[in-house]
Amino acid sequence: MAPGSVREPRWDNVRFFSGTLVVIGHTIEPLGHIDGLRWLYLTSWALRVPVFVLLAGYFSSAGPLTARELRRLSESVLLPYLAIGLLHTAQLRLMYGKWSVFVTEPAWGLWFLFALFVWRMLLPYVVVLRFPLLIAGLAAVAVGMMSSFGNAYSTSRIVCFLPFFLLGWKLRQGLEETLLEARWSRWAALGVLAATAAVAWAFRHDVNLSWLAMRTPYAEMHTPGPPWAPLVVRAVVIAGGAVVALAFVRLMPRRRLPVLSYLGAGGLYIYLLHPLMLRPLTAYGGFLGKVGPWHEQLALLAVVTVLSAALASPPVRKLARPLVQPRLPWLYADARRHGRHGAPPPGLPRVPSPSPSPSPSNEETLELALVSPGPAKDT
Repeated sequence: MAPGSVREPRWDNVRFFSGTLVVIGHTIEPLGHIDGLRWLYLTSWALRVPVFVLLAGYFSSAGPLTARELRRLSESVLLPYLAIGLLHTAQLRLMYGKWSVFVTEPAWGLWFLFALFVWRMLLPYVVVLRFPLLIAGLAAVAVGMMSSFGNAYSTSRIVCFLPFFLLGWKLRQGLEETLLEARWSRWAALGVLAATAAVAWAFRHDVNLSWLAMRTPYAEMHTPGPPWAPLVVRAVVIAGGAVVALAFVRLMPRRRLPVLSYLGAGGLYIYLLHPLMLRPLTAYGGFLGKVGPWHEQLALLAVVTVLSAALASPPVRKLARPLVQPRLPWLYADARRHGRHGAPPPGLPRVPSPSPSPSPSNEETLELALVSPGPAKDT
Protein backbone atom coordinates (compact mmCIF):
# COMPACT_ATOMS: atom_id res chain seq x y z
CA MET A 1 0.00 0.00 0.00
CA ALA A 2 1.06 3.56 -0.62
CA PRO A 3 2.58 5.44 2.35
CA GLY A 4 -0.18 6.98 4.43
CA SER A 5 -2.98 5.00 2.78
CA VAL A 6 -5.45 3.06 4.90
CA ARG A 7 -7.71 0.14 4.18
CA GLU A 8 -11.42 0.69 3.74
CA PRO A 9 -13.33 -1.83 5.91
CA ARG A 10 -16.23 -2.01 3.47
CA TRP A 11 -14.09 -3.52 0.74
CA ASP A 12 -12.40 -5.98 3.09
CA ASN A 13 -15.86 -7.12 4.18
CA VAL A 14 -16.89 -7.49 0.55
CA ARG A 15 -13.79 -9.58 -0.15
CA PHE A 16 -14.48 -12.05 2.63
CA PHE A 17 -18.17 -12.59 1.91
CA SER A 18 -17.68 -12.70 -1.86
CA GLY A 19 -14.67 -15.02 -1.57
CA THR A 20 -16.62 -17.34 0.73
CA LEU A 21 -19.51 -17.41 -1.73
CA VAL A 22 -17.03 -18.36 -4.48
CA VAL A 23 -15.96 -21.39 -2.43
CA ILE A 24 -19.59 -22.26 -1.69
CA GLY A 25 -20.50 -21.93 -5.36
CA HIS A 26 -17.75 -24.27 -6.52
CA THR A 27 -18.70 -26.76 -3.81
CA ILE A 28 -22.42 -26.92 -4.49
CA GLU A 29 -22.25 -26.71 -8.29
CA PRO A 30 -22.31 -30.53 -8.66
CA LEU A 31 -25.37 -30.63 -6.36
CA GLY A 32 -27.67 -28.78 -8.74
CA HIS A 33 -30.32 -31.49 -8.37
CA ILE A 34 -31.02 -30.30 -4.80
CA ASP A 35 -33.52 -27.45 -4.91
CA GLY A 36 -32.13 -25.43 -2.02
CA LEU A 37 -28.52 -25.55 -3.19
CA ARG A 38 -29.44 -24.85 -6.80
CA TRP A 39 -31.39 -21.80 -5.64
CA LEU A 40 -28.40 -20.63 -3.59
CA TYR A 41 -26.08 -21.10 -6.57
CA LEU A 42 -28.29 -18.98 -8.82
CA THR A 43 -28.97 -16.31 -6.19
CA SER A 44 -25.31 -15.84 -5.32
CA TRP A 45 -23.86 -15.92 -8.85
CA ALA A 46 -23.55 -12.13 -9.18
CA LEU A 47 -22.10 -11.91 -5.66
CA ARG A 48 -19.16 -14.11 -6.56
CA VAL A 49 -16.94 -13.55 -9.61
CA PRO A 50 -18.74 -10.39 -10.85
CA VAL A 51 -18.06 -8.74 -7.47
CA PHE A 52 -14.40 -9.83 -7.55
CA VAL A 53 -14.05 -8.36 -11.05
CA LEU A 54 -15.77 -5.14 -9.94
CA LEU A 55 -13.35 -4.91 -7.00
CA ALA A 56 -10.35 -5.29 -9.27
CA GLY A 57 -11.64 -2.52 -11.54
CA TYR A 58 -12.36 -0.24 -8.59
CA PHE A 59 -8.73 -0.32 -7.43
CA SER A 60 -7.15 -0.23 -10.90
CA SER A 61 -5.53 2.83 -12.37
CA ALA A 62 -6.04 3.91 -15.97
CA GLY A 63 -2.74 5.73 -15.96
CA PRO A 64 0.16 4.93 -18.28
CA LEU A 65 1.76 1.51 -17.90
CA THR A 66 5.11 2.52 -16.48
CA ALA A 67 7.94 0.12 -15.73
CA ARG A 68 6.97 0.14 -12.06
CA GLU A 69 3.34 -0.65 -12.85
CA LEU A 70 4.30 -3.47 -15.19
CA ARG A 71 6.52 -4.96 -12.51
CA ARG A 72 3.70 -4.85 -9.99
CA LEU A 73 1.32 -6.47 -12.46
CA SER A 74 3.75 -9.26 -13.26
CA GLU A 75 4.49 -9.91 -9.58
CA SER A 76 0.86 -9.72 -8.47
CA VAL A 77 -0.76 -11.48 -11.43
CA LEU A 78 1.52 -13.39 -13.79
CA LEU A 79 3.86 -14.97 -11.24
CA PRO A 80 1.01 -16.31 -9.05
CA TYR A 81 -0.69 -17.52 -12.24
CA LEU A 82 2.37 -19.60 -13.17
CA ALA A 83 3.23 -20.77 -9.64
CA ILE A 84 -0.25 -21.93 -8.67
CA GLY A 85 -0.77 -23.45 -12.10
CA LEU A 86 2.25 -25.66 -11.42
CA LEU A 87 0.66 -26.67 -8.10
CA HIS A 88 -2.44 -27.79 -9.99
CA THR A 89 -0.26 -29.79 -12.35
CA ALA A 90 1.53 -31.50 -9.45
CA GLN A 91 -1.72 -32.23 -7.63
CA LEU A 92 -3.34 -33.81 -10.67
CA ARG A 93 -0.21 -35.88 -11.21
CA LEU A 94 -0.37 -37.19 -7.62
CA MET A 95 -4.10 -37.84 -7.72
CA TYR A 96 -4.56 -39.33 -11.18
CA GLY A 97 -1.05 -40.24 -12.34
CA LYS A 98 -1.10 -38.03 -15.43
CA TRP A 99 0.45 -34.74 -16.39
CA SER A 100 -1.86 -31.82 -17.07
CA VAL A 101 0.05 -28.78 -18.23
CA PHE A 102 -2.18 -25.72 -18.43
CA VAL A 103 -1.18 -23.74 -21.49
CA THR A 104 -4.18 -22.63 -23.56
CA GLU A 105 -6.73 -23.28 -20.81
CA PRO A 106 -5.92 -21.93 -17.32
CA ALA A 107 -6.23 -24.22 -14.32
CA TRP A 108 -9.36 -24.14 -12.16
CA GLY A 109 -10.01 -20.55 -11.11
CA LEU A 110 -6.80 -19.13 -12.57
CA TRP A 111 -8.56 -17.69 -15.60
CA PHE A 112 -9.34 -14.69 -13.37
CA LEU A 113 -5.66 -13.77 -12.99
CA PHE A 114 -4.98 -14.05 -16.70
CA ALA A 115 -8.07 -11.98 -17.47
CA LEU A 116 -7.07 -9.39 -14.87
CA PHE A 117 -3.73 -8.87 -16.55
CA VAL A 118 -5.45 -8.32 -19.91
CA TRP A 119 -8.05 -5.95 -18.44
CA ARG A 120 -5.38 -3.82 -16.79
CA MET A 121 -3.40 -3.65 -20.02
CA LEU A 122 -6.53 -2.61 -21.95
CA LEU A 123 -7.86 -0.10 -19.41
CA PRO A 124 -5.85 2.98 -20.53
CA TYR A 125 -7.08 2.45 -24.09
CA VAL A 126 -10.71 1.58 -23.34
CA VAL A 127 -11.41 4.53 -21.02
CA VAL A 128 -10.59 7.07 -23.73
CA LEU A 129 -13.72 5.94 -25.61
CA ARG A 130 -16.82 8.07 -25.28
CA PHE A 131 -19.02 5.24 -23.98
CA PRO A 132 -16.67 2.53 -22.66
CA LEU A 133 -19.31 0.67 -20.62
CA LEU A 134 -21.78 0.53 -23.48
CA ILE A 135 -19.14 -0.60 -25.97
CA ALA A 136 -17.86 -3.28 -23.57
CA GLY A 137 -21.42 -4.50 -23.01
CA LEU A 138 -22.09 -4.75 -26.74
CA ALA A 139 -18.83 -6.65 -27.22
CA ALA A 140 -19.78 -9.06 -24.42
CA VAL A 141 -23.10 -9.77 -26.10
CA ALA A 142 -21.65 -10.09 -29.58
CA VAL A 143 -18.69 -12.32 -28.70
CA GLY A 144 -20.99 -15.31 -28.19
CA MET A 145 -21.70 -15.36 -31.93
CA MET A 146 -18.03 -16.11 -32.66
CA SER A 147 -17.12 -19.75 -32.25
CA SER A 148 -13.41 -18.84 -32.10
CA PHE A 149 -13.98 -17.22 -28.71
CA GLY A 150 -14.25 -19.92 -26.07
CA ASN A 151 -12.16 -21.59 -23.39
CA ALA A 152 -8.79 -21.03 -25.08
CA TYR A 153 -6.95 -18.40 -23.02
CA SER A 154 -10.32 -17.56 -21.44
CA THR A 155 -11.00 -15.18 -24.32
CA SER A 156 -14.78 -15.37 -23.98
CA ARG A 157 -14.71 -14.64 -20.24
CA ILE A 158 -12.22 -11.81 -20.71
CA VAL A 159 -14.66 -10.04 -23.02
CA CYS A 160 -17.86 -10.94 -21.15
CA PHE A 161 -16.65 -9.83 -17.71
CA LEU A 162 -14.97 -6.65 -18.97
CA PRO A 163 -18.14 -4.58 -18.29
CA PHE A 164 -17.93 -5.48 -14.58
CA PHE A 165 -14.28 -4.40 -14.49
CA LEU A 166 -15.12 -1.07 -16.14
CA LEU A 167 -18.07 -0.60 -13.82
CA GLY A 168 -15.74 -0.92 -10.84
CA TRP A 169 -13.39 1.64 -12.37
CA LYS A 170 -16.31 4.02 -13.02
CA LEU A 171 -17.33 3.77 -9.37
CA ARG A 172 -13.94 5.16 -8.35
CA GLN A 173 -14.33 8.01 -10.84
CA GLY A 174 -17.42 9.40 -9.09
CA LEU A 175 -20.24 6.95 -9.77
CA GLU A 176 -19.78 5.59 -6.23
CA GLU A 177 -21.31 8.71 -4.67
CA THR A 178 -24.43 8.32 -6.80
CA LEU A 179 -24.99 4.57 -6.46
CA LEU A 180 -23.42 3.57 -3.15
CA GLU A 181 -23.78 6.62 -0.91
CA ALA A 182 -27.27 7.94 -1.62
CA ARG A 183 -29.93 7.13 0.99
CA TRP A 184 -32.43 5.85 -1.57
CA SER A 185 -29.94 3.25 -2.78
CA ARG A 186 -30.07 1.26 0.47
CA TRP A 187 -33.75 0.38 0.10
CA ALA A 188 -33.30 -0.16 -3.63
CA ALA A 189 -30.46 -2.60 -2.91
CA LEU A 190 -32.63 -4.53 -0.44
CA GLY A 191 -35.36 -4.76 -3.05
CA VAL A 192 -32.91 -5.97 -5.70
CA LEU A 193 -31.53 -8.79 -3.54
CA ALA A 194 -35.03 -9.84 -2.42
CA ALA A 195 -36.26 -9.88 -6.01
CA THR A 196 -33.18 -11.87 -7.08
CA ALA A 197 -33.85 -14.51 -4.45
CA ALA A 198 -37.52 -14.77 -5.46
CA VAL A 199 -36.82 -14.98 -9.19
CA ALA A 200 -34.05 -17.53 -8.67
CA TRP A 201 -36.45 -19.78 -6.74
CA ALA A 202 -39.24 -19.44 -9.29
CA PHE A 203 -37.00 -20.23 -12.27
CA ARG A 204 -34.41 -22.47 -10.62
CA HIS A 205 -35.13 -25.37 -12.99
CA ASP A 206 -35.35 -23.21 -16.11
CA VAL A 207 -31.94 -21.53 -15.97
CA ASN A 208 -29.13 -23.10 -17.98
CA LEU A 209 -26.05 -22.76 -15.76
CA SER A 210 -23.79 -22.45 -18.81
CA TRP A 211 -25.22 -18.96 -19.30
CA LEU A 212 -23.52 -17.89 -16.09
CA ALA A 213 -20.11 -19.31 -17.04
CA MET A 214 -19.73 -16.89 -20.00
CA ARG A 215 -17.43 -19.25 -21.91
CA THR A 216 -19.60 -21.12 -24.42
CA PRO A 217 -20.48 -19.79 -27.91
CA TYR A 218 -24.18 -19.44 -28.61
CA ALA A 219 -24.09 -22.16 -31.28
CA GLU A 220 -23.14 -24.76 -28.68
CA MET A 221 -25.83 -23.80 -26.17
CA HIS A 222 -28.91 -24.61 -28.29
CA THR A 223 -31.05 -21.87 -26.80
CA PRO A 224 -34.72 -22.20 -27.80
CA GLY A 225 -36.43 -19.30 -29.51
CA PRO A 226 -35.56 -16.94 -32.38
CA PRO A 227 -31.94 -16.43 -33.51
CA TRP A 228 -31.62 -13.22 -31.49
CA ALA A 229 -32.73 -14.87 -28.22
CA PRO A 230 -29.17 -15.71 -27.01
CA LEU A 231 -28.14 -12.07 -27.38
CA VAL A 232 -31.05 -10.93 -25.22
CA VAL A 233 -30.38 -13.58 -22.60
CA ARG A 234 -26.70 -12.63 -22.26
CA ALA A 235 -27.54 -8.93 -22.14
CA VAL A 236 -30.03 -9.61 -19.32
CA VAL A 237 -27.50 -11.77 -17.43
CA ILE A 238 -24.76 -9.10 -17.62
CA ALA A 239 -27.01 -6.14 -16.83
CA GLY A 240 -28.81 -8.00 -14.06
CA GLY A 241 -25.54 -9.26 -12.63
CA ALA A 242 -24.16 -5.72 -12.50
CA VAL A 243 -27.23 -4.43 -10.64
CA VAL A 244 -27.14 -7.31 -8.11
CA ALA A 245 -23.39 -6.88 -7.55
CA LEU A 246 -23.86 -3.17 -6.84
CA ALA A 247 -26.71 -3.94 -4.44
CA PHE A 248 -24.49 -6.39 -2.57
CA VAL A 249 -21.70 -3.83 -2.20
CA ARG A 250 -24.19 -1.14 -1.15
CA LEU A 251 -25.49 -3.24 1.75
CA MET A 252 -22.07 -4.29 3.00
CA PRO A 253 -21.20 -2.70 6.40
CA ARG A 254 -18.74 0.18 6.11
CA ARG A 255 -17.34 -0.35 9.58
CA ARG A 256 -14.67 -2.80 10.57
CA LEU A 257 -16.12 -6.19 11.54
CA PRO A 258 -14.15 -8.17 14.13
CA VAL A 259 -12.11 -10.96 12.52
CA LEU A 260 -14.06 -10.86 9.25
CA SER A 261 -12.50 -7.63 7.99
CA TYR A 262 -9.03 -9.02 8.63
CA LEU A 263 -9.87 -12.27 6.86
CA GLY A 264 -11.30 -10.27 3.98
CA ALA A 265 -7.90 -8.66 3.43
CA GLY A 266 -6.79 -12.13 2.31
CA GLY A 267 -9.56 -12.45 -0.27
CA LEU A 268 -7.24 -13.54 -3.05
CA TYR A 269 -5.84 -16.32 -0.86
CA ILE A 270 -9.37 -17.69 -0.56
CA TYR A 271 -9.97 -17.44 -4.28
CA LEU A 272 -6.69 -18.95 -5.48
CA LEU A 273 -6.18 -21.70 -2.89
CA HIS A 274 -9.66 -23.16 -2.47
CA PRO A 275 -9.63 -25.25 -5.70
CA LEU A 276 -6.54 -27.08 -4.42
CA MET A 277 -8.49 -27.94 -1.25
CA LEU A 278 -11.79 -28.84 -2.89
CA ARG A 279 -10.35 -31.17 -5.52
CA PRO A 280 -9.17 -33.93 -3.13
CA LEU A 281 -12.22 -33.47 -0.88
CA THR A 282 -14.63 -34.00 -3.75
CA ALA A 283 -12.56 -36.79 -5.29
CA TYR A 284 -11.83 -38.84 -2.16
CA GLY A 285 -13.96 -37.45 0.65
CA GLY A 286 -17.29 -38.50 -0.81
CA PHE A 287 -19.06 -36.02 1.43
CA LEU A 288 -20.98 -34.40 -1.44
CA GLY A 289 -22.77 -37.64 -2.21
CA LYS A 290 -24.11 -37.77 1.34
CA VAL A 291 -25.78 -34.36 1.28
CA GLY A 292 -29.54 -34.62 1.34
CA PRO A 293 -31.96 -33.01 3.86
CA TRP A 294 -31.81 -29.34 4.73
CA HIS A 295 -29.78 -29.84 7.90
CA GLU A 296 -27.08 -31.65 5.91
CA GLN A 297 -27.05 -28.80 3.41
CA LEU A 298 -26.56 -26.29 6.23
CA ALA A 299 -23.77 -28.44 7.67
CA LEU A 300 -22.04 -28.46 4.28
CA LEU A 301 -22.28 -24.66 4.03
CA ALA A 302 -20.85 -24.34 7.55
CA VAL A 303 -17.87 -26.57 6.69
CA VAL A 304 -17.16 -24.60 3.52
CA THR A 305 -17.35 -21.30 5.41
CA VAL A 306 -14.81 -22.58 7.93
CA LEU A 307 -12.56 -23.66 5.05
CA SER A 308 -12.78 -20.18 3.56
CA ALA A 309 -11.85 -18.56 6.87
CA ALA A 310 -8.94 -20.95 7.30
CA LEU A 311 -7.53 -20.07 3.87
CA ALA A 312 -7.46 -16.37 4.86
CA SER A 313 -6.03 -17.02 8.32
CA PRO A 314 -2.58 -15.70 9.30
CA PRO A 315 -0.76 -19.09 9.22
CA VAL A 316 -2.01 -19.96 5.74
CA ARG A 317 -1.29 -16.48 4.41
CA LYS A 318 2.23 -16.61 5.80
CA LEU A 319 2.84 -20.04 4.29
CA ALA A 320 1.33 -19.25 0.89
CA ARG A 321 2.61 -15.68 0.54
CA PRO A 322 5.55 -16.69 -1.75
CA LEU A 323 2.97 -18.10 -4.18
CA VAL A 324 0.17 -15.54 -3.91
CA GLN A 325 2.32 -12.45 -3.34
CA PRO A 326 5.78 -13.31 -4.69
CA ARG A 327 8.59 -10.78 -4.50
CA LEU A 328 11.47 -11.42 -6.90
CA PRO A 329 13.53 -8.23 -7.07
CA TRP A 330 16.39 -10.05 -8.77
CA LEU A 331 14.15 -10.70 -11.77
CA TYR A 332 13.78 -7.04 -12.71
CA ALA A 333 16.14 -4.35 -13.88
CA ASP A 334 16.81 -1.49 -11.49
CA ALA A 335 13.86 0.88 -11.78
CA ARG A 336 16.18 3.83 -11.11
CA ARG A 337 17.61 3.34 -14.58
CA HIS A 338 14.19 4.40 -15.89
CA GLY A 339 13.55 7.11 -13.35
CA ARG A 340 11.55 7.02 -10.16
CA HIS A 341 8.21 6.41 -11.87
CA GLY A 342 9.43 4.53 -14.93
CA ALA A 343 10.23 7.62 -17.00
CA PRO A 344 12.62 7.18 -19.93
CA PRO A 345 16.30 7.83 -19.19
CA PRO A 346 17.85 11.21 -20.09
CA GLY A 347 18.24 11.81 -23.79
CA LEU A 348 15.01 10.05 -24.80
CA PRO A 349 11.81 11.93 -25.61
CA ARG A 350 9.27 12.19 -22.80
CA VAL A 351 5.65 11.42 -23.46
CA PRO A 352 3.35 14.02 -21.86
CA SER A 353 1.45 12.63 -18.88
CA PRO A 354 -2.34 12.76 -18.94
CA SER A 355 -4.16 15.20 -16.71
CA PRO A 356 -4.64 14.08 -13.11
CA SER A 357 -7.69 11.98 -12.35
CA PRO A 358 -9.22 10.57 -9.19
CA SER A 359 -7.83 7.14 -10.08
CA PRO A 360 -5.80 5.48 -7.31
CA SER A 361 -2.05 5.55 -7.49
CA ASN A 362 -0.01 2.73 -8.96
CA GLU A 363 0.50 1.42 -5.44
CA GLU A 364 -3.23 0.74 -5.14
CA THR A 365 -3.64 -1.93 -7.79
CA LEU A 366 -4.33 -5.62 -7.45
CA GLU A 367 -2.91 -6.00 -3.94
CA LEU A 368 -5.11 -3.30 -2.44
CA ALA A 369 -8.06 -4.68 -4.35
CA LEU A 370 -7.85 -8.30 -3.29
CA VAL A 371 -5.03 -9.00 -0.85
CA SER A 372 -3.15 -7.28 1.93
CA PRO A 373 0.64 -7.13 2.26
CA GLY A 374 0.23 -7.47 6.02
CA PRO A 375 -2.31 -7.16 8.82
CA ALA A 376 -5.21 -4.86 7.95
CA LYS A 377 -4.84 -1.39 9.44
CA ASP A 378 -8.14 0.44 9.51
CA THR A 379 -8.92 3.82 10.99
